[in-house]
Amino acid sequence: MKIAKPTKAKVFEMVRRCIAYVLGMFFIASGVSFSRSTNWGISPVNSIPNVLSLKFTQISMGKWIIIVFTCFLLIQALILLKQFKWYSILQLASSTLFGFLVDGTDALYGLFLPENQEIWLKIVLIVVSTVIIAFGIFLYLEANIMSMPGEGVTLALSKRTKLHLSTCKIIFDVSVILIASLLSIAFFWDSEVFWSLDGTSGMLRGVGIGTVVIAVFVGVVMKPIMHFLKKPVHTLLYGKPQDKPSEFELAEEIAQEEDAAERYAPLEGEDADAEK
Repeated sequence: MKIAKPTKAKVFEMVRRCIAYVLGMFFIASGVSFSRSTNWGISPVNSIPNVLSLKFTQISMGKWIIIVFTCFLLIQALILLKQFKWYSILQLASSTLFGFLVDGTDALYGLFLPENQEIWLKIVLIVVSTVIIAFGIFLYLEANIMSMPGEGVTLALSKRTKLHLSTCKIIFDVSVILIASLLSIAFFWDSEVFWSLDGTSGMLRGVGIGTVVIAVFVGVVMKPIMHFLKKPVHTLLYGKPQDKPSEFELAEEIAQEEDAAERYAPLEGEDADAEK
């Protein structure tokens, strides 16, 4: 069978999407490094690698991300079983890229970010982290190339349970924050305090105020970003307005349709009884 040769336009489109994908990951990695420097915690999906990197310092944060994200991929396979697609293994490539980007941004921003930060600077960095993570997620999703394992677990949960994507996201975030917190308490149990304002002592390290702020407000910040930038960015990447939903939008639409069907099913039954 003869395989159609991709047109020059399609090649340039893929190049633009790949650039947006990598840029999105770079912004997310930058946000991780900014929030990590405060010692107030980082985004939920990266909280387990963060705690592990604080305990086992011989392995870098980026390498822990690769290890933990590989575990997330295995969890996807366990959730989906026969529905697991072989090409999802490519998430390992995105995890590796992201891990190296985090190590790179840690080294880059470590050149000018002070280790002992004032409270005001910590607050500023958490806010900046939240905004650029939201923008990075927007770019990386808009490129629509390959989800990272954390988002993959959320999609797998939504597909298996038929719950809304937002509900599955909350379940995933709460679960990883809880696991990271328990690991931190187990690793640093001998500390005299539970949590300290500087974030460098106490039993709870690597998870904190920053984790909660980022978890709550990234979605809030993404709404205006998508409202103002979705159409122009999509047109820039694809050369035309959006004609089909992304993987995440499709999952949410399916969940909403099934939820509506369940909601109106009893009403349809009542109408049938009334006709009798």
